[in-house]
Amino acid sequence: MTRILVVCSGNICRSPLAEAAIARRIEGHDSVVTSAGTIAEVGQPATSSMREVASAHGLDLSDHRATALTDVAQPDIAFGMETRHLVAVRRAFPDLDPAQIRLLDHPHDVADPYGRGREAYRVAADQVVAAVERLDAAALGME
Repeated sequence: MTRILVVCSGNICRSPLAEAAIARRIEGHDSVVTSAGTIAEVGQPATSSMREVASAHGLDLSDHRATALTDVAQPDIAFGMETRHLVAVRRAFPDLDPAQIRLLDHPHDVADPYGRGREAYRVAADQVVAAVERLDAAALGME
């Protein structure tokens, strides 16, 4: 089984959305996806704005609760929203093959919409969903 991890800062906006989008992509494959945050307040739900824009993409974040990066098992593949998230993954999982740690929307960061207007959430959600759709099977451990 391939374990996929998606990381952002608070685990309440970008990474939960990416987790849901990847889960939809890998359905039926021997893979599992989870998300975590580098500064997550454990147990917090996804923001209402992200839940709304996720719904527009056919994704449900209503059951999501934030998880800290330090509380997840070592993945086989890790995606970050920004370069600093990749650095945190490397520190947390020094045995993870560096080739398996990458930006979700390589080579672009996905800007954090937290605390910004609804348009920032829409832009981030559109970027995350499009990036997930562009990932090939190998990047998701499906080969």
